[in-house]
Amino acid sequence: MNPITETDVLAPFEIWEVPFDNGKTIKFFEPLVLTPTWMPHDPDEPGDEEYLDVIYPELAIDVYAENRDELLAWVHSEILTNWDRYVQKDDSRLSPQTKAIKYAYLAVAEVVNG
Repeated sequence: MNPITETDVLAPFEIWEVPFDNGKTIKFFEPLVLTPTWMPHDPDEPGDEEYLDVIYPELAIDVYAENRDELLAWVHSEILTNWDRYVQKDDSRLSPQTKAIKYAYLAVAEVVNG
């Protein structure tokens, strides 16, 4: 078995879909490609561990984690949260900034049943 390299850790994620618990799925029209980067440790926290992060402001994704698997789980969680928080809301309840996030999601994804 080959050891995991820096290239492996920082390889882009391709996300085609994110399932809800209710059997519905957010399906992207094309893969959402997110590239992790190293984030320096938080100077306000003990230790000197670096974290992986993914930032995609157009879709309000800004998450970090200690490893790739955890990072992907947080990305999925953030997408689901954002879908509920922005896409499911009536436009009249959204600010111009959050309305832009809503329509950015609608331009790249839709919800499908199972």
